Amino acid sequence: MINAIQAIQKYQFLIRLLIRQQLVLRYRRTFFGYFWTLINPLLTMGASSIIFGTLFKADIKTFAVYLFAGFIPWNCFNNILIQTSNSLLANEGLMKKIACPKIVFPISVSISVLIDSFLSFIALFLLMLLIQPLFSWALVFIPIAFLLIYFFSIGIALILSILTVYFRDLQYVVTIFLQVFFFFTPVVYRSDSLGSGLVARLMSLNPLNIFIELMRLPLVDHIFPDLSIIATALLLSISSFIFGLYIFKKYEKTLIYRL
Repeated sequence: MINAIQAIQKYQFLIRLLIRQQLVLRYRRTFFGYFWTLINPLLTMGASSIIFGTLFKADIKTFAVYLFAGFIPWNCFNNILIQTSNSLLANEGLMKKIACPKIVFPISVSISVLIDSFLSFIALFLLMLLIQPLFSWALVFIPIAFLLIYFFSIGIALILSILTVYFRDLQYVVTIFLQVFFFFTPVVYRSDSLGSGLVARLMSLNPLNIFIELMRLPLVDHIFPDLSIIATALLLSISSFIFGLYIFKKYEKTLIYRL
């Protein structure tokens, strides 16, 4: 794990180059360019606010802010897993041409997704201010929440990137699983609205609940998360990241024979 961190530091110039390449090529020759990262979540949140706000008989403006605070961490988690899990296969040709630690590819992809997510948050937050002006000192916690979500997500994504090389169908399974997992995550509803039955108890085990709370408390309730929530999120993030690094380094040297 220490070697993996040292490799990331040593090849940070390559990681920066790959991040820049991904951010530039992703929207090159498109009419809207970067605004595509804003259009998709904006349309999703707009439609969800109207439909679910009406269904739950909630104030549309208030519910839009609530959805915004849920969709931002979910999209970050979702996109990191989908794009990073396929990063080794996508860079197969490059890995066969240059000698470098394989970990630079999932790291560069995941960081580019994190940058996209944070820029989308800023753009959507400015739009949310037009709907419901909100500001508090608790907003300074948002960058920390992004980092905690990132390290939790990249740990899982590193393992998936290894598994995807060995089991190519997994790249499609991950997408389908996340589509189902979305409904078991309190993005469009409150977790306490499920009551206290078996379903509610099972869904309370969803680790993503903690990271969504990290966003919702500053954005919706205008307060800093409790130390217990921060400590739990920190423990989950560190554990996920360390375990992901361990699995990745364990199988890194045999990847080339599977590509």
